[in-house]
Amino acid sequence: MDSKRNKDESHKQEMAEEESRSAGATAYHLIERGAKVYGQVEQAVNDAYDKSFHAVKDTYEKTRTYSSENPGKTILISLGVGVGLGLLLGIGANTHRMNKMRDRHASH
Repeated sequence: MDSKRNKDESHKQEMAEEESRSAGATAYHLIERGAKVYGQVEQAVNDAYDKSFHAVKDTYEKTRTYSSENPGKTILISLGVGVGLGLLLGIGANTHRMNKMRDRHASH
């Protein structure tokens, strides 16, 4: 009877060890897969950064070249952009002020 009990315990221990090895192998494979995916994502981010960097650099160089070759046009374009932004900001500030005044009169 002790022999049968020892065999059962031995069998249970072998099964537990097998499950432990299986869990360890699964964890190892998950870690490997995670590392592979991380490497792929890192490469994709680096590629996107490089493309963006070169596009911005090229645009900057073209803008510098154009402004050097056409200083008069550049000044007029800058002036136009400044006036346009000033008008938009002024209209926005005026609208905000008018809304505040309207709210004050409505609450009285």
